[in-house]
Amino acid sequence: MTRFALPPRGVVLGVASLVLKEGATIDGALAVVRAAVDAGVLAIDTARAYATVDDDAAGERIAQAARAQSPGIPIITKAGHFRVARAAWDVDGSPDRLRADALRSREVLAAPPSLLLLHRADRVDDIDASVRELAALRDEGVVEAIGLSNASVELLDRARAITEIDAVENRFGFGVDGATEYRYCVEAGIPFLAYAPFGGPKAEPLATRVPRVAAVATARGTSVHRAALAAMLDAMPGAWPVIGSTRVESVLDSIAASTHDVDDDLRRAFAEDLRSRGVGL
Repeated sequence: MTRFALPPRGVVLGVASLVLKEGATIDGALAVVRAAVDAGVLAIDTARAYATVDDDAAGERIAQAARAQSPGIPIITKAGHFRVARAAWDVDGSPDRLRADALRSREVLAAPPSLLLLHRADRVDDIDASVRELAALRDEGVVEAIGLSNASVELLDRARAITEIDAVENRFGFGVDGATEYRYCVEAGIPFLAYAPFGGPKAEPLATRVPRVAAVATARGTSVHRAALAAMLDAMPGAWPVIGSTRVESVLDSIAASTHDVDDDLRRAFAEDLRSRGVGL
């Protein structure tokens, strides 16, 4: 039974930077979200951790604005990781915390989240208890589907021995991260949400990590970001990039990757760039 499904080609907008980036404003965040929804973004990705000091649900309120604009759009949120101070976060993946977070998410979103993920599965003390609670929340209708974020193959094996996992969200930065968990999810038929495809704020510039893709993009007058996302969507069925755009122009450019033409030259460039970084698909 498929509880969480997305169209086969497209991107998801993550709102973390729209909340947490220095200088972020609610007006700027809403402008990006509205533009993304109008352009056909597939889903909105948020979390309890995407909070301000004054608002524990800032990220989910931004996501809810997308649902108000497009009632059917899936909202992905995460539990068990939360802000405790201006520059501090903590992790508590216990059943009690997961339930409290899920209920709060449902309250803010005014409906069950489309997908609830255990945010920092790699830092949870008793993953079995956490997964059992996620399954109970799904069975009770508090959330529609469940999954893990930041999970190793070992953790996924343990979780799947307890219940069906509807989706996984792990980092997959081009030229930064390996594809082990992606391949695992494809073989298991689990949707794989790939966050930070451009590597995040501390990564080398994208063009230096995928130079062959950058050369193809430059020759064709397009951005390396759009070309890399298009090549990923072509090469990695069952994976959906979660982008973190903070400007209208960049979110529209990334969403356009879903209809960008991918030919053999771009396919070859993407594969060679990843192989040169030790990543084989």
